[in-house]
Amino acid sequence: MAFLSSMPFRFGKENESEVHFITDNITDKDDLEEIHKIANRLGQDEKVRFVAKQSRMKPGGSALATPNIVFATDRRIIIRNPTMLGMRENIEDIPYDKMTSVKLEKGIFSSTVLIRVPGLSEMSRVSKHSGLIAWGRGEDGQIDALPRDKGERLFTIIREGIDGAKRIATAQSSTTLALVKQQQISIADELTKLATLKQQGIISEMEFTQMKQDLLKKMQG
Repeated sequence: MAFLSSMPFRFGKENESEVHFITDNITDKDDLEEIHKIANRLGQDEKVRFVAKQSRMKPGGSALATPNIVFATDRRIIIRNPTMLGMRENIEDIPYDKMTSVKLEKGIFSSTVLIRVPGLSEMSRVSKHSGLIAWGRGEDGQIDALPRDKGERLFTIIREGIDGAKRIATAQSSTTLALVKQQQISIADELTKLATLKQQGIISEMEFTQMKQDLLKKMQG
């Protein structure tokens, strides 16, 4: 069940603001404050399902750098990397419909989520900035240093997101094919009617040819 957060988030007396966003029953105060920081980047009706923070101490984490925060919404994953004590930030997002698969690797103390996004790894290699996800395994990008339970939950949500995106794409493809087929049948009926009108002498051969060409162009378009 979705949870509409309408509580005010106040960071200093001089800067009081109330931000609204939709979550999947997220009630943890720290998680809500993190969502507040990316709320302006969320789409209309986009629901935040889960928040996970990479660990500094676990394998794959950085003891010096500020850890990344990973947000899983119903449309994509968003990774936020605050830098310079929060004065600056880098944000990267990848929609589920760009991903082809997801894997989970469990360690003793932490876990790693691997996502496959064809083409993005090559872009990262040729770019000066490799992004917030490490692309060190071909087309598999890895999100390291996640607590084990957080990693499992993130893996499940991403897998559901990929499956949902595939279902939507299949439905859209089926709808498009049905519309094309329906249009082809309609045009075929129109051609039959034109042929009948020509036989009855209601339209001339020239008019029939012109109307037929117009219909065929419409079908090709």
